[in-house]
Amino acid sequence: MTVLLTTLGFDEKFQVRAFMRWFKELEGVVIFGSFENDLAKKALNSLVGVINSANVKYEVVEVNPYDFKELVVKVGRKLEDYKGKKLVFNLSGGMRVLSVALLLTLLLKDVDAIIELETEDFKGYFQFSTSDFKPVSLSKDHLEVLRAIKEGYNTVNSIHKRLNMPLSTVWRRVNDLKEMGLIDNGMRLTFKGELVLSTTYFSSD
Repeated sequence: MTVLLTTLGFDEKFQVRAFMRWFKELEGVVIFGSFENDLAKKALNSLVGVINSANVKYEVVEVNPYDFKELVVKVGRKLEDYKGKKLVFNLSGGMRVLSVALLLTLLLKDVDAIIELETEDFKGYFQFSTSDFKPVSLSKDHLEVLRAIKEGYNTVNSIHKRLNMPLSTVWRRVNDLKEMGLIDNGMRLTFKGELVLSTTYFSSD
């Protein structure tokens, strides 16, 4: 079962959309925000009404957006309650500082979670994993193998021939790339792999 964790500000539209995407598998919803403002209270009441209509459990965690350390500590402690659960963090709404704090806490605690974002006009939706943020250390061999896979060489033997690289080296580099989450078991680049390759400079051959 899945737990949806979301930030909330003065408008609940993104959170309602996130809830509708996941509600069939939801065990619960955790809402982070500051609700002293009347608009924030109205947004919270509206979101809670939607959640209640689907008979899904929810929890409201009120935070102080003006104390960043306290914010991270509070989020971190709350995450302890959901160890072992499938977590989805929707960071589309709420105060920017709150979204950054949530993301930072996930990274600091090395929590495996899905992160989703939507653009303001609803035309763009992005989903990625916290593992995509983990740093990688790549050699020239790793990058050459990654580029060959991007070009469509999807077997160890074909990569070996394309790069004129020892077969044993290709095997090791492919296994490394899988462990780092840059390619999948079908020898395709992952989202993280695409980002790493696209942001790497290759000198002319």
